[in-house]
Amino acid sequence: MKRISGFSAMAAMIALAVGANAQSADKLVVKRGEVDTVYKAKHLVAGLADPAGKVQVNGENVKVYKTGTWAVELQLKEGNNTIEVSSGNGNKTFDVFYSTTPKERKRNLAREAAEAEKAKFYPTSVKVSTKKYSYLNYGAGTDRLGGAKINYLPEGILMYADAENANLYRVRLSQNRYAYIPKSQVEVVGKANEGYDFMQENVVLSGSSTAYNMGDFDRVSIGVGGKKPYIVKEYTDPHKIVVDLYGVQCNSNWLTHKSGLKSVDNIDVESIDSDITRVTVYLKTKSSWGFTMNYAGNSLNLDIKHVPSSLYMKNLTIGIDAGHGGPQSNGAVGLSGLKEKDMNLSMAHTLKGILEKQGAKVVLSREEDTGMSIRERQDKFIENKCDIVISIHCNAGGSPLSTLGTSTYYRYNVYKPLAEDILGYLLGMDGVKNFGMVGNFNFSLSALTDFPCVLVETLFISSLWEEEKLADPAFRKAMMENVAKGLNDYIKECRIAEGQAKK
Repeated sequence: MKRISGFSAMAAMIALAVGANAQSADKLVVKRGEVDTVYKAKHLVAGLADPAGKVQVNGENVKVYKTGTWAVELQLKEGNNTIEVSSGNGNKTFDVFYSTTPKERKRNLAREAAEAEKAKFYPTSVKVSTKKYSYLNYGAGTDRLGGAKINYLPEGILMYADAENANLYRVRLSQNRYAYIPKSQVEVVGKANEGYDFMQENVVLSGSSTAYNMGDFDRVSIGVGGKKPYIVKEYTDPHKIVVDLYGVQCNSNWLTHKSGLKSVDNIDVESIDSDITRVTVYLKTKSSWGFTMNYAGNSLNLDIKHVPSSLYMKNLTIGIDAGHGGPQSNGAVGLSGLKEKDMNLSMAHTLKGILEKQGAKVVLSREEDTGMSIRERQDKFIENKCDIVISIHCNAGGSPLSTLGTSTYYRYNVYKPLAEDILGYLLGMDGVKNFGMVGNFNFSLSALTDFPCVLVETLFISSLWEEEKLADPAFRKAMMENVAKGLNDYIKECRIAEGQAKK
């Protein structure tokens, strides 16, 4: 009974938060468009009013959504334009001047110089050691989610940095290959010796490898004469995991395959450069359920999860991540005041209830409006041994009058079918458009290889039509029912591929 009452209290709290954020103004409010001067003929005016009332702009009726939001795009004439907005709960009149003279853009030369200086690389000569959840980047570029990540590395890997800027070290992986790593991800442990010789001081030999069944996973233990950086990728057709060990010369003469292996079919080792050793692990399985890598002494252990013995929802643990949360991370906010963090949490609880009715064990990253770092979310899903993780978000961007639709995101190609299945069901909903499916998604939670992970951007909270839909509990529930259908389809496809389907 305590569990039921607790869930009911949580549902009530979410409903109150949604209601408070989506409430309409008690008087007419213009939230966008009331500006002195513009430089485009098309001008957007938007705001809030009584959802049950009418809004007119310059005498023309404008649609009012159930959230109380309204918007209209006006065609301005050159010079002054008087705009009159009226409704049953108020009137607003303001002037907007449309100038055809291009807007003068003032450059902040000092700021530009400071940004250029931050990006500039300078020679350095230090040894750095990775922290937990450190990751390599391909290059020095960045976007709002950071640089283009290669993969995570275990803590304690020593690397030589020969250049740095304000945020990054350029690290030498091997004699001829470099990568970049954020300074926040490493500790400086000393300076390199004068006349540092990479081949003499940094290159080790690979040793024998052994594959054996560890119960829930197959372990490939790769002998390495020290903790070295690596790049790992998983491929389909054939299904294999490829590990490139940098600063490692190939000296692997014994590749032992123990009996009882469930994931590993065969191991191959080769040298692809004078100090790069490639280990290819060919897999028996058709589907991927994640793997982890870590050093133990002079061995790099690649732990490949077994396919669950019974691929049905009732036998799986599903992680659900409600994006954002807490006072510092509202996420996107709609014109009505609807907050993404509240929508994400509401949908996460709804999806949890749907999957639990199907017998799944469900782990939420957050159960209430609390702030959580990506690291904390990752740890929670790993500690609870989640089989699959779904991250729930709302998108934003574009005009409030546009309807851009839904989308799914994945990092690794092996999980594209999961993103595809979920997106397919969401697109079956009335009025929901296809914003697209995005691969190689640079999201830190998706960058983990511990489990299949897909991010769902449900709808654009910045769109008036889509915000109205997100504010509707019935529509949110329908979206999560379709996410669950896509997830079930994916599990069924894996069940068939692995030969677990009933004859």
